[in-house]
Amino acid sequence: MVTYVPPIPHPSELLAPHPDEEPDAYWIITIGQEVGIFYHWVDVAERTLGISGAVQVRKETWADALGLYTRKYNEGAVQAQPTVGGRFWPPHVSQAAVSPPSLPSPTPSSTSSEDSIWTRVEDLSEHMSQVGI
Repeated sequence: MVTYVPPIPHPSELLAPHPDEEPDAYWIITIGQEVGIFYHWVDVAERTLGISGAVQVRKETWADALGLYTRKYNEGAVQAQPTVGGRFWPPHVSQAAVSPPSLPSPTPSSTSSEDSIWTRVEDLSEHMSQVGI
């Protein structure tokens, strides 16, 4: 199975806005579907909303934004987490190349039923059948 590793731009790859562009602010995304420095909230929102643990910080100057991004990059705290099949997922990477995280089985794994968590769960079926909705 091939594992896709999303790109993390080096600070030297980030470019200040074009002189004709008027940024609302300088938004640093260090955890999101795409990471870097962005100039408008709408761009930040589409890269971070719905992403668990997303981190974005607003700065007023390019120098402050680049300084923070560089520090987080050097700390190894920048992570791109594109949604599989989403807008920031590269089309050349198969969705099948990503395996979902394995979930624990609900069946007891212990050989002793006394050690099983399932023996400690109360049967609520009698109580639930008396609830009128």
